[in-house]
Amino acid sequence: MAKRIEIVDRLDQPTRAAVDELVEEATSSDGVPPVGEHKYLKLRSGSPSVRALLAYDGERLEGYAQLLVAAPEVTAEVMVRPSARRRGVASRLVAAARDLAAESGAVELKLWAYGDQSASAAIAARRGMVVGRTLLQLERRLEVLPPAPSTDGYTIRPFDVAHDRESWLALHNAVFADHPENGKWSLEDLQARLDQAWFKSEDFLVAESGGRMVGFNWLKQVPAPPPHSAEGEIYIIGVGSLERGRGLGRILALLGLYRLRESGMDVCTLYVEDDNRPALGLYYRLGFTIRHVHRCYAVPVDSALPRKTNFHSLGTGRRPMTPFDDNEDLG
Repeated sequence: MAKRIEIVDRLDQPTRAAVDELVEEATSSDGVPPVGEHKYLKLRSGSPSVRALLAYDGERLEGYAQLLVAAPEVTAEVMVRPSARRRGVASRLVAAARDLAAESGAVELKLWAYGDQSASAAIAARRGMVVGRTLLQLERRLEVLPPAPSTDGYTIRPFDVAHDRESWLALHNAVFADHPENGKWSLEDLQARLDQAWFKSEDFLVAESGGRMVGFNWLKQVPAPPPHSAEGEIYIIGVGSLERGRGLGRILALLGLYRLRESGMDVCTLYVEDDNRPALGLYYRLGFTIRHVHRCYAVPVDSALPRKTNFHSLGTGRRPMTPFDDNEDLG
């Protein structure tokens, strides 16, 4: 049972190592990563818009939540060490997230359930939570691919780290203007990803027409030791509004699949919202199928979990929070 919960706005190196170890253990147990990248990368460098909740039993990290604070809502992801589940840890983390949401002025708390496991759905239903978003993870094996596409009318080249940042960022933010996570990237958000060990400029395909950037397909390679398959990912793909309906999305997607196969990847994955019908139609025609379904549950802050914490400001750095003693848990 977690004896204390701490709130931080930045993860130092020792804490990141503990969180990474917890993520690996939870992923191995559940078959799906329990948290996403967007909030975690912001927590590495620190940002006014993110918080991490750390649940400890002694010095051992037993649970973790990462939150994006963007009034009028707070979005959270929660994970608990498999051996510490059914002991109230997740409920305490969710209650702490609810308190933070209330103090930040948010009116809605959103909770992601990756893999949409039945236990999460049942708990959400009992608490009156409704599904706000559904994210699909699709997959496709790469042994056999459709014929390589013609690129007539377009120049396809690798991303130029020195010169493409601002033009790509403007295109990206325009393409994803209505997306909750991708629509307002800063140069710092982009740089955090360019700094990752997996980044390769040759895996970042840019399409130009008339000397203007009009589309892109950013790929991610995730090699894995035997017996697991080496997986690549269509990390972010987008086409400018003036080029839509002309087949550029299909061209970029297929070029990405060929690139990943040539690099030794066995499988390609990608994420897409379940209501993005044009994108889903393209991916299904290209042979993708559903691997996982992830759901984001929403509940008004005033009707969320009973208040179980009491802290007075968001502040910065590491602060202790009130311990709990209930036994209910989310998973």
